[in-house]
Amino acid sequence: MQKIFLFIGFLLTLNSANAQKFEPSAPLDIPLILSGTFAELRSNHFHGGIDIKTQGRSGLKVSAVADGYVSRISVSPYGYGNALYLRHPEGYTTVYGHLNAFYPELEQWIEYQLRVRSKNYGNLYPRANQFPVSRGQLVAFSGNTGGSFGPHLHFEIRDTKTEEPVNPLEFGIKVKDNKKPDLKGLMWTDRDFRGYGSFTNGDTLKMNKTKGFDIFTTDQQDGANNNNGVYLIEASADGHVFFKAHYNRINFNTSRFINAHINYPIYSAQRVRYTRLYELENNPLKITTTYPILNRSFQASKGWISVAADSIVEISVSIFDFQKNQRNLIFYLKGSPTLNDYSVSEGLDWRKDQDLAIGPIKIHIPSGALYNKDAFNLFKKGDDTYVIGEAVVPLQKHMTMHWELDSLQQNKEGWFVWEYDSRGKKSAITGKRNGAVLQFATRSTGSYQLDQDVKKPKVSLIKSVPAKRSNSTFMEIQLRAEDDKTGIDRYSARIDGSFARIDFDYKKDLLKVIVPKELAEGNHNLRIVVIDGVGNTTTKEYIITL
Repeated sequence: MQKIFLFIGFLLTLNSANAQKFEPSAPLDIPLILSGTFAELRSNHFHGGIDIKTQGRSGLKVSAVADGYVSRISVSPYGYGNALYLRHPEGYTTVYGHLNAFYPELEQWIEYQLRVRSKNYGNLYPRANQFPVSRGQLVAFSGNTGGSFGPHLHFEIRDTKTEEPVNPLEFGIKVKDNKKPDLKGLMWTDRDFRGYGSFTNGDTLKMNKTKGFDIFTTDQQDGANNNNGVYLIEASADGHVFFKAHYNRINFNTSRFINAHINYPIYSAQRVRYTRLYELENNPLKITTTYPILNRSFQASKGWISVAADSIVEISVSIFDFQKNQRNLIFYLKGSPTLNDYSVSEGLDWRKDQDLAIGPIKIHIPSGALYNKDAFNLFKKGDDTYVIGEAVVPLQKHMTMHWELDSLQQNKEGWFVWEYDSRGKKSAITGKRNGAVLQFATRSTGSYQLDQDVKKPKVSLIKSVPAKRSNSTFMEIQLRAEDDKTGIDRYSARIDGSFARIDFDYKKDLLKVIVPKELAEGNHNLRIVVIDGVGNTTTKEYIITL
């Protein structure tokens, strides 16, 4: 245990030394309580920053955490929503996401740049030092834009050179935390993936096969009941470290490999993320490190453990949050006459391209899409549903499906596919049509059903008089836009024939048309075009009054 404390002390000393040149202040002038921690396990990615609660409301003042300049602005209905990127001379970039609005001078420039480009959203890159900022300066207002489902500020610190996010807490951002991480579940998995089960802290497991171990762990900070991620996991066998996960830096290019880091079949069934204390074959993550061990009692390879007959091995796991609060667990492995460890004889080799077929569907899975040699079941369910991978096999790369329409279907338009996950939740996948063949691409597996969308989107004007935008110097006209199947895909607005930008809030089905400031008082013509995922188009014209 002393070695673990020395290791943690070394890491914190090293992190502190690296961060001394950059000492950011807090981005909000309130006590910082987190709803999300750095590298927290999320759907298909590690969380790239910290999520700071904003007392359940939008519009809090967001300040620059250090001197620098605006290097990028991102405006999007999805992802980070309205996001601001500040570059600092110490070699770091800070990111502020889900913003409600930007400070007035910057907002004026953003709206002008998007309008002259006839773009509703996009990335903008001001000249270096065009918008300098100083520590503590108001730069934006917190909000709930993009893929946010509650008001908060997403905050990141990135290494400017590599664009890799690093843990903001390592730079002195203070969050009160006196709670130990929590252990919520333990599981074992056979090396051949044919057997698995649960156990509890202190148990002794019979080891007639090579096994890996999975833990379900979360952490909480003071003042909040939400479950967040941890900072470090270290596993040892008879005092020898064989696995380590250190959540201090991530790489966006490999973030989706989280699906190899967690036990995905368990997640698919239970919607909880067990961390694998072993590595799958296709897993380049630098977050984890495994150490090979070979002695008389046991062997460890890539985190997988086998135990010699009649030997007993103690497995200890230590879990830390950033404040060094620690949770320990111990269990034991008892060796028994070992059976052969069968590899998965069926299944697909992740190193090779795979071409499969079922009914009217041809499927192509590129090499590197799977994380391990994996069973990939195909079967028909009912009259019109095809099961492909059963939603328990994650994909790193897109698989493509070529779906051939029959003679009756070929004469109709608006075809798309419903994709159902393991719990029956469905999402629409639109693709391209080439004659009688529809081509779709997805990075999920599940059940698939062909359907048609022939209805145009519904569009209605909420009020013909503009309202003031929150935390903004601009006005907006609001419309409701809804589509019951393939969703709103494209949209445009023109006022008196000239382009006007739309801010789309997909969570509320709202189109917010930004009114140019130079428009004169009086009546004006507003023309709206809304297109769904398969091309059904609605065009509406209204008279608005300024």
